Amino acid sequence: MIPIKWNGTNWVVCSKDDSSWYAYDNTKQWANVMLSDGTYKDGSVKEGQVIQENELGSMYVWIPRYSYQIKAEKNIDVSFLMGNTNKDKDGNEYQKESEQVDTTTKIVHPAFTLGSRELTGIWVAKFEASGTNQNGQAVGNASSSSGNQQYEPDSTTIAKSLPNVISWRHITIGESEYQSMAITGKKKEKYGIDYASSHLMKNSEWGAVAYLSYSQYGNVPKINGTGSLIDGSHWYDLYTGQGPKTASDEGWYQNDIANHGYSTSNGQLASTTGNTTGIYDMSGGAWERVAGYLDNGNNSLNAYGFSQTDTSIKYFEGGKLNSQYASIWDTYEVSEEEKTNKIQVEGEGTITQTSLWNQEKMDLKYQVARQRLTQANYDNMAKHKGIGVNEVSTSFSFYAPYTNSSGTKTWSWFKTAEEAANGTPNYAKAWDNDYVLIGHASYPFVVRSGYCGLGGSAGVLYSNITNGNGNSYYGFRPVVVL
Repeated sequence: MIPIKWNGTNWVVCSKDDSSWYAYDNTKQWANVMLSDGTYKDGSVKEGQVIQENELGSMYVWIPRYSYQIKAEKNIDVSFLMGNTNKDKDGNEYQKESEQVDTTTKIVHPAFTLGSRELTGIWVAKFEASGTNQNGQAVGNASSSSGNQQYEPDSTTIAKSLPNVISWRHITIGESEYQSMAITGKKKEKYGIDYASSHLMKNSEWGAVAYLSYSQYGNVPKINGTGSLIDGSHWYDLYTGQGPKTASDEGWYQNDIANHGYSTSNGQLASTTGNTTGIYDMSGGAWERVAGYLDNGNNSLNAYGFSQTDTSIKYFEGGKLNSQYASIWDTYEVSEEEKTNKIQVEGEGTITQTSLWNQEKMDLKYQVARQRLTQANYDNMAKHKGIGVNEVSTSFSFYAPYTNSSGTKTWSWFKTAEEAANGTPNYAKAWDNDYVLIGHASYPFVVRSGYCGLGGSAGVLYSNITNGNGNSYYGFRPVVVL
């Protein structure tokens, strides 16, 4: 890792002992490093070396261990902790997460516990992951003529974290985990990093960045609104690190690095610090999968929870997470009827998830069952602090079929079974209008951030659990742990 700091125009190599490398307490300057997958390698650069944008290695930002307290809506008080302890610099000690702990009192954020390890912090990819193949083509992007993947990754492709490039989508959650772990594993020589581990960002780690952005040390980012839309059918050219359409308009627009790139005044509006040292793309850009799932045994866990590069690596088998990966996935309990796949429906007895999520079943009794299952998921997530769901919202929406005003059978989001039966969509929202969409049993994986087309409904608190499939819009970002 090569420490770098922003001089107002460029990134400059600095020492880890440089007093101006970071200043969380004073000016919201978060610590940045780059890996050795760019032009320069650790040991071959000197302090003061100016790094041009096309020379950058993958960029990561430090999120220090902290405790937090929700003082009021949009007001989170953070205390940074000493090393991997639960004490701050004044000697105050804080409780660890538990189901009984109320976050109106200050607790240690759970993202800083990884299995049995207590962490001093985590390095988070500064931008959504991107990649190129051996021809230099951006992988995982659609095109102006098709929603299918335009260029495929190959053996030379690695997951990078760079600004002003096309994000990597058309990738399943299992392959996202594989590529993230490869940074310190099978492909570590390409990054020049050792004595570390890496993984796909967990839902709790997403929450840690989101909460820090709402604290006195951060800035709530505006949407990355860049993206091209073809005939309302698919998106392509989603660039990393860009800002909103304008400071007051979070609509989408065509790529414009000159006026919206991460280092412009507009681009910095989309940073978690309000300046170039923060983390980008956590509102809009592409939807991002995180390593979090509903423990409901659904077939999607097996179908998408393995690596396509190395099919022997299976994160899920038999609908269960393999134990060796337990520390790098967040698991959320579900109701007993969902777990056993025996759903009770009034007047019909027991039916399966597959039957319940049939688009033809729109009567109130089915909507009641869907809402009940989702309510259990929402309530179980309340046992987990710091993830940016229950603590920042008093309601949720569930996914259900209905007949729209044109007479077409389709799907949407509803807050009550009655709304679903009447065909009246209703979106639950967290602070700053971000959607809280808990989803349904058939798709167990967690998606965050929203995408460029959502406008103000995207955000660091946006949460969606409906997508276990290989949808083309979803990106990812890695985390490195020392």
